[in-house]
Amino acid sequence: MRIKDFLNFIRWKNILMLILIQVLIKYVLFPKFDTYIFLDDFHFIILILSTILIAASGYIINDIYDIKADAVNKPEKLYVGNKISLKKANNLYFILNFSGLLLGLYLSYHIKNISFFIVYIIISFLLYRYAIYFKKKFLIGNLIVSFLIILSVIIIAIFDLVPATNDYNQNDQLIVFVLLIKIASFAFILTLLREILKDIEDIEGDKKVNAQTIPISLGIEKTKYIVIFITIALLVGLLFFTLPYYETNKIIFYYLLILVALPLLYFILKVRSSKAKKEYHKLSNLLKIIMLIGILSIFLF
Repeated sequence: MRIKDFLNFIRWKNILMLILIQVLIKYVLFPKFDTYIFLDDFHFIILILSTILIAASGYIINDIYDIKADAVNKPEKLYVGNKISLKKANNLYFILNFSGLLLGLYLSYHIKNISFFIVYIIISFLLYRYAIYFKKKFLIGNLIVSFLIILSVIIIAIFDLVPATNDYNQNDQLIVFVLLIKIASFAFILTLLREILKDIEDIEGDKKVNAQTIPISLGIEKTKYIVIFITIALLVGLLFFTLPYYETNKIIFYYLLILVALPLLYFILKVRSSKAKKEYHKLSNLLKIIMLIGILSIFLF
């Protein structure tokens, strides 16, 4: 397998987004709030490496169990059995997943709380169960992927913020933790929307494997109304989040209003009129851009 194919196989763009989010939180958000942190640069790299290894293994196991559907939905991106053998793909999954878990175990030992290793076990388990079972189920697969996005943000607080928290600084630490929850919730909803759109996009292949996704169970038109409803709920939440900044930080207010809220309104209009698979794919990419723009607002706090 060529390097380019390998990078696409492990979804390098999504991996890069994950790295960017974690780096921005560590080196931009935390310093702005004078947050007490525990991990030095070396151990933070271990944290990043452990999460991207498990994430990459998740993409691989998903492709392994999705060969039949991918042959219909995206034959040009069919890697397992085409550009890499099933045996090598399984071996690669095991190596990456085991390496990520091993680094997570070491990190848990380093912060002197081995019980936190359960976070890595949950992530690894959910990725595996999603690939072999939950992906084909109504809504639950979408929620699992979105929940894993929350964990990819919160894991920084768990391993870097919590170990440095004590009775004297817990109120200040809590402010940052709550902000992280809000950022993670924003990413959660956008990911949920993307996953539902991908189900619409992949409906033909999913039917071949007897999946019970939302568009298969309810139909595309009803699914589009669900997407619109969730987007409106996100806009309302975004409005409540941004309004307090009108008095204290107008830059953040107008940034989120113009670069996040307006594109979401455009997204709603396009969802209603979209019919072709190509159009749904473009909308999915638009959500990814909106997520990136939203995450970059960290610079403005």
